[in-house]
Amino acid sequence: MAIYADCKSKKEARKRWRQSEKGKAWDKAYAQRDYVKAKKHNYYVNNKMKWYNEKTSYPAHEQWAKENGYRDNDTLHAKNTKKFIDDAFNTKNTMGFKDGA
Repeated sequence: MAIYADCKSKKEARKRWRQSEKGKAWDKAYAQRDYVKAKKHNYYVNNKMKWYNEKTSYPAHEQWAKENGYRDNDTLHAKNTKKFIDDAFNTKNTMGFKDGA
């Protein structure tokens, strides 16, 4: 049961606004913010292995692959990606030039 009587109508109004041109433009501008991109990327990196394990259709094969070292690089990509992003935020990007020009 809703706490407020107009709770349902407010939810519908928010939904209509988000689907309007102005709401879509706001969503697009919000998604372009740096901290939002970083937040989305962190969510992706942290949940990548979880999503992969849910999609696996051959658990016996995956167990064999892990035992024989074929799945060691799965987390390596996520760790490297996180490191690249962290380094990019913490250092000045000189694009390979020593003087930064």
